[in-house]
Amino acid sequence: MHEIQASTAKQKTVCVRIGRTMDDWLLRGHGGKGMEWDCNKWKKEIEKLTKEYGLNKWKHSMNGKTTLTWYASKNVPRFEVFYDGSFGSQLLFAVRCKALSVNRRTWRWNEGNTRLCLQCNRGVEETAENLVLECSKYEQERESLMDVVHEQCGENKWNARCVEEDSGMRYLVGLDEECNMTVVDAMKDFLVYAWNKRQEC
Repeated sequence: MHEIQASTAKQKTVCVRIGRTMDDWLLRGHGGKGMEWDCNKWKKEIEKLTKEYGLNKWKHSMNGKTTLTWYASKNVPRFEVFYDGSFGSQLLFAVRCKALSVNRRTWRWNEGNTRLCLQCNRGVEETAENLVLECSKYEQERESLMDVVHEQCGENKWNARCVEEDSGMRYLVGLDEECNMTVVDAMKDFLVYAWNKRQEC
C-alpha cells in the first residue's frame, strides 16, 4: 500500500493506493471519512492543498519584516516583468522592498551620519517616499512622472491615492492591484534621472 499526504494547519488529506492501477486510490479526508476519487481528481486536490500551504508559508514569512510591508499586500507571488537588468529596474526593486540607499537607511555609515535629506534642506528624513514625492531637487523629473500618472489613472484618482497610507507609492512601483506598466516604466525613468542627479552632489 502506498500513501501520499498533503496537509495544512486546518486539514490533513491522505491518499492511499489500494490497487495496482493508477486509478485505484482512496482519498481519506480529515476525520477518517473516505471518498473514492479517480487519479485526476485526487491530484487536483493535492495540488490545491499544496498551493494553499505554500501561499500561507510565503505570507507568514513576511510578518514582522518592515522592508516587505508593501510586498505583503500582494495576494500571490507572481512573475514580475519589470526586472530587465537595467539600472532603473534595480532602483525599482530597491524601492519596492524599502532598501533604497537613502539617508534614512544609511545614516549609520554615510559621510554626515545624518538621516536628513540634504537635497532640499527642509529638515525631513530622506526616504524613498521623500525622494519620489516631495524633494524639490527632483521637481522637474517628478513633473514628467506625474504627467504619465495623470494620463493613465486620472488626476482625481491619483489625488485619492495620495491620501492613502502609502501615499500612492505601491501604485507607482507596481504593487497595487491596478498595476499599470506604463506608470511603472515612467517610475523607472524617474528613479534613474533622480538618482543620477542625487549622486552629482
